Amino acid sequence: MKKNNIGSISVISTPIGNLEDITIRAIRTLKEVDFIACEDTRITLKLCNKHEINCKGKLISYHEHNSKNMIPYIMNRIKDGFNIGVVTDAGTPLISDPGYKLIKAALDDSIIVKSIPGPSAVTAALSISGISTDQFMFVGFLPKKASLRQRKLSSLNNHESSIIIFENARRLNKLLLELYELLGNRNISIVREITKVYEENIRGKLSDTINLLKDKNIKGELVILIEKPETNKDNYTDEEILAMLKVNIPKIGVSRASKKISKITSIKSDYIYKLAITLNKATSKI
Repeated sequence: MKKNNIGSISVISTPIGNLEDITIRAIRTLKEVDFIACEDTRITLKLCNKHEINCKGKLISYHEHNSKNMIPYIMNRIKDGFNIGVVTDAGTPLISDPGYKLIKAALDDSIIVKSIPGPSAVTAALSISGISTDQFMFVGFLPKKASLRQRKLSSLNNHESSIIIFENARRLNKLLLELYELLGNRNISIVREITKVYEENIRGKLSDTINLLKDKNIKGELVILIEKPETNKDNYTDEEILAMLKVNIPKIGVSRASKKISKITSIKSDYIYKLAITLNKATSKI
């Protein structure tokens, strides 16, 4: 059956644990759309049954492994006039998942995409973490390959913002050791079972958390929040930094010396680099 007008997409946030955490608008939209594209039809069916949403014949499987074939199918449904709802298993769709490919295809084709906002593990965990919230960087899941993961973490060292990571409990202890080695002994919050009966927020210095959890068997997927680095610029004068640069530049060059001293002082490397350039110019004139 083909309708007269082109349909639209509604990106619908669903509960991240407690099935009561859903908006009135989300329930209404799930009832009204013609099809619901979902990561796991069984999980979406359970949600629909909980809220008395008749989804018979409406659920479409759409996930990372079938997206190549399903995007054209869904786009054709929309062009036939059908309205599509997009949901994930938990939380806000497209946050650390590949659903953006469908949304990009729709927007590129001038199809209306609507936001039906609601729960998100990122903001829910941040709100109860005790980690500073003025600036934060969401990284999602880190690369599984050790070298790529360490490179990614090293690149975050000098960002003046809190860091949010998704991780599986099986890899938690290994990740905590990497964080301690590459980012230092920062404050950390590990939030698990968000909105569920056994919700837990494990907080403390990284070193203390490593010792606390080394013999514990934690399950499930976690949100890990890492406090932004302390700003120690006031603890080091420019003269002290210049003295460190004079020692290190002849050995390893301006760039590597700036990065090395940045790690030691927690001062942004670009500031130290500017001092190094000034020092080099002054030295060259002598």
